[in-house]
Amino acid sequence: MKVLYIAAECKPLSKVGGVGDVAGELPPALKEQGVDLEIVTPCYGQTLQKNPGLNSLTPTHEYSLTFHGVREDISILHTEFRGVPANLLKSPAYFETDYTLEPDKAPFNHPLLFKNDYSTPYVYSREIPYFDDALRFSFFCRACLPLIQEKDPDIVHINDWVMGYLPGWMKIMNMPQKTVLTIHNIGYQGNIHRQAIQDWDMQEIDRHQDTMGLFTDPRREWNSVNALRLAMEMSHAINTVSPTYKKEITMPQDQSRFFQGGNGLDEVAARLDSQGRLHGILNGFEYSFSPDDAGFESMIREKSRMKAALGNNFPDPEGLLLGFVGRAVEQKFRLLREEVQGKSVLEHILDMPGVNVAVLATGEPEYESFLQSLSDRPNLYAVIAFDAQKAGQISLGSDVFLMPSLFEPCGITQMQSMSHATPPLVRWTGGLADTVRPHNDPAGTGFGFDGSSRREILTNQLEAVNQARQVYTQNPLHFRALQYTGYYERFLWANSALEYIEKLYQPVMKM
Repeated sequence: MKVLYIAAECKPLSKVGGVGDVAGELPPALKEQGVDLEIVTPCYGQTLQKNPGLNSLTPTHEYSLTFHGVREDISILHTEFRGVPANLLKSPAYFETDYTLEPDKAPFNHPLLFKNDYSTPYVYSREIPYFDDALRFSFFCRACLPLIQEKDPDIVHINDWVMGYLPGWMKIMNMPQKTVLTIHNIGYQGNIHRQAIQDWDMQEIDRHQDTMGLFTDPRREWNSVNALRLAMEMSHAINTVSPTYKKEITMPQDQSRFFQGGNGLDEVAARLDSQGRLHGILNGFEYSFSPDDAGFESMIREKSRMKAALGNNFPDPEGLLLGFVGRAVEQKFRLLREEVQGKSVLEHILDMPGVNVAVLATGEPEYESFLQSLSDRPNLYAVIAFDAQKAGQISLGSDVFLMPSLFEPCGITQMQSMSHATPPLVRWTGGLADTVRPHNDPAGTGFGFDGSSRREILTNQLEAVNQARQVYTQNPLHFRALQYTGYYERFLWANSALEYIEKLYQPVMKM
């Protein structure tokens, strides 16, 4: 089978989040299983800056298309990484120009567009969410059509809402390829009010007899288009990046228990699930070493050294060290800021005797300010910055890794922490529930919590921390068993690739 794998980001060429990791790690695993696969991704200005050798490549394809009434020249640069061919779609107007520096290069005038840096994978649109990226990636999807016709794959595999326009264009053009969609986060849908896209080329999708209605956001009162819904409706098979997350997106949001559900697309997801089109496939993780007992003992010694270094920041360096590394945003941090009995959960944790907390986070101002407000706590070490070296120190040096996410489609850091012999403490949601086993399980690897109400969830989170403290201080042999089992745990891309082939690719080839 021949697959064209299309993503907005793909490491090592570009990476912002989990999509970049998956697009850089899954295709080589699929290639090893015999799939004839090529990647397609935008050629960003920042990619060219970091990889100057790409500028010397001769384009393998050159063509033009008219988009928003303007003729745009496109070229495809062909490269390869880890044995996988990659096609970089080059468009200076939509993926290379920083319009904060060169506003005169805008292809057409618009009061809100072409005001930001378009040389990066995603743009933050202040006035209308998704606005710049809806334009950029609807262009990218249009620009992919000639390449799909040239490559003639059996399957076009797309990722997230930004690629959602592509199945619509393919349907309008009666293209025969099957489409597979991977949903990395259903919270991002590309929904924009119809009035904001008046006279945009994507209106053809909204008005065409074969696609109209499927591009409509299910919340009719919004009068919006929804690119992710379009992709879900029109793809032959859809998957999320963990089995539990697949179940969660078929259920409605419930704020009374901090449950995100399908974020308005739950009924669509439930229908697709009932039709056998929705699947949950756990992401893999790329490990830098193979586990063995000698390696485990070496890891434990290195953990002790790293914890001692971090311990210089605390009056009691021998206490249980809880580590948090991640974005200071609602998904990752809200359950630590929520209050119980007049104090935040994090304050309650800091009040526990014999507990230290090390945090490395940067993100939304309200969560950064919350951390800064606790800076006088002697058992809190908080660094508000992005620091890859410090992140590794905290992941390795912590006794327990905190990951109390509101939701987690899959998650990577809990896999990494386990490989560092650091048991995670997680909310039982999404991929966290699929990768971490509770400490009282015979094969336990960490700690967890959930609940049926907001208060229950918060109090159970505190109880989970208390359980971790008790196991660490009172039952060191059991704690070491958690470390040992987690160190040996492996979530391999080879296994994920087999599931993609068996659950998605092979079935759609028979349709």
